[in-house]
Amino acid sequence: MNVFVPLTELITYLLFSILIGHVSLQFVSPEKKPSIHTSKRLLLSCVLGIILFTFGPLLQVVAYFGGSVGVAQTLFSVLFTFEIGKAWIAIVWCSILLWLAIYLESSKYIQAVLLFLMVLSIGYASHVASLSFWTGFTSHTVHFLAVTLWAGILIQVSWFSKDSTNWDRFLRWFTPFAVTCMIVILISGIMVMLFVVDFKSYINAWILPYGQMLLLKHISIIPLLVFAFINSVLVRKLRKKTGFDPRPWIKAESICLVITFFFTGVLGTLSPPHDITLTVKSEGAAKWVSNLLSSPIKLPVNLDITPSLQGAIAISFGVLFLIMIFLSFYKRKEPFLAVFFTICFITSTYLGLMTSIEIR
Repeated sequence: MNVFVPLTELITYLLFSILIGHVSLQFVSPEKKPSIHTSKRLLLSCVLGIILFTFGPLLQVVAYFGGSVGVAQTLFSVLFTFEIGKAWIAIVWCSILLWLAIYLESSKYIQAVLLFLMVLSIGYASHVASLSFWTGFTSHTVHFLAVTLWAGILIQVSWFSKDSTNWDRFLRWFTPFAVTCMIVILISGIMVMLFVVDFKSYINAWILPYGQMLLLKHISIIPLLVFAFINSVLVRKLRKKTGFDPRPWIKAESICLVITFFFTGVLGTLSPPHDITLTVKSEGAAKWVSNLLSSPIKLPVNLDITPSLQGAIAISFGVLFLIMIFLSFYKRKEPFLAVFFTICFITSTYLGLMTSIEIR
């Protein structure tokens, strides 16, 4: 279950992204985008997949409570009394209608409305919505929509485009669109985070598995910004001189985006530390952090960043790996080498930060 549920969260993000990207690009005129073909069978499979994989979090709740009152009774209770169950039922109904809309090739407006209702259901079932309904519901919905819009269009143009025609015209509107999405993602993401961890407790949260995944997610965003700069600014300059095909680099960016989705999926399965000291007292700290600190954890938790030789070396290597992403682009190396450098950057920067923390 510890592996299954994060996997379902990851796949859910991908399926929503493919569908939202497909529907969004229907509103863009043909001369402003590459020639794209997404098979109807894949789209229909994505809709059915959403029904299946959005059931993962419900299964986790049923497994948690099912031992005391029985699986059947727990499932009935979760579906009809828990917000997450009501949201899943709404997703199922909208998915059925969306499946029919895609199969019958009905209006793009109908498909867009149904997808938006499914996104609203995701926001309704979120943890932050249960803490403060309107603020939490709005911030999570906006965050999820902005992420899947940006990722969806990237996936469509990189994996399903036939060629790179109209690419310059595509970048003229997609670059400001992507920048807007990123700003919205950062603002709404901070709002979602502050429901669980405030700025003052951000470093203290690293003592817990939730804080570890939050840190990894934030680190993984940095190379995404590098790829976004390469694919929006540098690619445009290069195409003026040569007939450069940008699609492989967009594919590499989408793969890095999947890494961020993975951390997000794991994050959604962990207990949010509303009170870090109380959570450490009741559940204990992350084993990896306890071993790394090699000293007993004091309560209340008070961690701080202290410069260290190991940390400085690791973070320096992280910066070098970022530079190597740029160099691999300028040297026309395979873009998947840049994905490897991305993984190296995340690992090195993470180790650099973790070896620099000290218990106060």
